[in-house]
Amino acid sequence: MIRFRQIEAFRSLMDTGTTVGAARRMHITQPAVSRLIADLEADLGFRLFNRTKGRMEPTTAAVRFQLAVEENFLGLERLRKAAETIRKDETQALSVACMPVLSTTLLPLILKEFFKMQPDVPVNIDSVGNAEVLVRLQDLKVDVALSLAFPAIAGIEVEPILQAEVLCALPAGHRLCDRDVITPADLAGENVIGWIPNRPLSQGQEDKYFPQGIEKPRFPIRTHTSHTRYAMVAHGLGVSIVEPFGAQVWEKHGVVVKPFQTEATHDYVLAYPSTGRRSTLVHDFRTATMKVIQDPALVPWQHAAGH
Repeated sequence: MIRFRQIEAFRSLMDTGTTVGAARRMHITQPAVSRLIADLEADLGFRLFNRTKGRMEPTTAAVRFQLAVEENFLGLERLRKAAETIRKDETQALSVACMPVLSTTLLPLILKEFFKMQPDVPVNIDSVGNAEVLVRLQDLKVDVALSLAFPAIAGIEVEPILQAEVLCALPAGHRLCDRDVITPADLAGENVIGWIPNRPLSQGQEDKYFPQGIEKPRFPIRTHTSHTRYAMVAHGLGVSIVEPFGAQVWEKHGVVVKPFQTEATHDYVLAYPSTGRRSTLVHDFRTATMKVIQDPALVPWQHAAGH
């Protein structure tokens, strides 16, 4: 039966080219590497390396086998890392991945409710961008994630929880502060704090909010975080199109927010690894989330998901 350690030795030897390099990578001795390779060859029924003058030269079969190994090894490696994480957890804990702006606005309110149900459970918060959120979920490093919606991805289940209107953030005293709604045309010639191109969830943002036929504003500053856009607006460096959760924080610093006329919305989800089962802690976190988002005072510009 092929063992994980044998495959690890094979990959290390193919990558480093020597038993010395493979042994160093695996923190074992050269003879141990040689034994693992010999055992693997015996299990496979064909030779992987030719031994010539103390060197291990990969055979054609080894090159072909490496392709199959690389296709499947990442899944095994993720299982091994998940097992290590579980072993290291001395107490039961909940791990949450969350976008930065949500970790400083929505998540604290959710955790207040969660601790009413689970007062003694530690919570580990991984505050990362959406792309990193997906990796954490696929690698089974977190139990649940709170993020913007994203396309269907293997290994991840999503549950829409709410839609929120798009807002325009203005510095105090701006000429548009007396408007009830800001339109794309209103921002012609304005300095707009924009989005870094070629980042997940940022592609096409400018075209989405400022369609063809509309005079485009200037984009002197681009960033991928909501709090940074709000901060730039607060310091009078421009206006910006923003999500609503940071609004209550930045209104205290002179930022004025108005609804922005667009068909786009900010859609938010709870996301879970596709393991088939969810722990009691995850269920309680979901219950706390649903209770919080039903409070219209939290985000006046929100709607129930799917409505």
